[in-house]
Amino acid sequence: MTAPSAKFVTAATVARSPALDLDAKPERWQTGPPFDALDLRPGRVVLIGAPPGAGKTTLTLQLVSGVLVNHSNLRAVVGNVEMAPAALVEKLLARLARVPLDAIQDRTFTADERQRVESGKADHAALLDRIGFLEPPFTLRHLAGALVAFEARLAVIDYAQRFGTGDGDDRAKLDALMSGVRVLANAGACVVLVSSVARQKSNNGSSTYAGLNLASFRGSSEIEFGADAAYILDADPKSGVAAMKCEKDRFRQARDVPLRFNGALQTFTAGEPLDQFDAAPEPKTRKGKK
Repeated sequence: MTAPSAKFVTAATVARSPALDLDAKPERWQTGPPFDALDLRPGRVVLIGAPPGAGKTTLTLQLVSGVLVNHSNLRAVVGNVEMAPAALVEKLLARLARVPLDAIQDRTFTADERQRVESGKADHAALLDRIGFLEPPFTLRHLAGALVAFEARLAVIDYAQRFGTGDGDDRAKLDALMSGVRVLANAGACVVLVSSVARQKSNNGSSTYAGLNLASFRGSSEIEFGADAAYILDADPKSGVAAMKCEKDRFRQARDVPLRFNGALQTFTAGEPLDQFDAAPEPKTRKGKK
């Protein structure tokens, strides 16, 4: 009986390889504020989860456009299963033109706001030309084909649980999706993967989105394993206080990203770490006590 063939590489070989060339600076993409802490580069899979309405689609659009503004040679493909391309562009223009999204959606803008939207489309034409929106079917194979055809290296999957791939139950499909996402990353793409999250049980037995963590991602064992970094977007629509809470970072120290969210203009800006304490509800006291 012959021994099975085995493939391996020694640490010394890797140390002498181009991968460890100390004179070659690795490619890392600058996102611009407020997302500078995020490590976006070829080969990375970044996972973002949030409750419904927290602004995760808006955040990924701002993230993508920030990268493309700073790197004129890059292109991106956004696979959003819930919103039409026109609705996504309206979100982009609200931030770029500084015009409320409602006014753009309902076409109720003033003459000045309309001019700003028209100027936004013209001034940012080069940026908009490098963002492609995937059309159905929303499958990993179709996304991979679009990346090749559009010569794009940045991909957004929004969101994982609705992106069709593989057969079997939901866990098997997510496992197949994450295996395919890793193939895209190994081929040189950066993948931003948006995920839904599950409600948590509170102390009184009710369900809540408070206290989300790494286990809150739907299909967490499958989806988290394939991600290099994982964030939970926590946002309070009333105060505008938000944060990307880093639940995992495979390559560097985990760092939260404090944010402020302007829903009208679909814009995230830098926040302060203490904002989260200010936004926290006051503890309940017993009746008659302060």
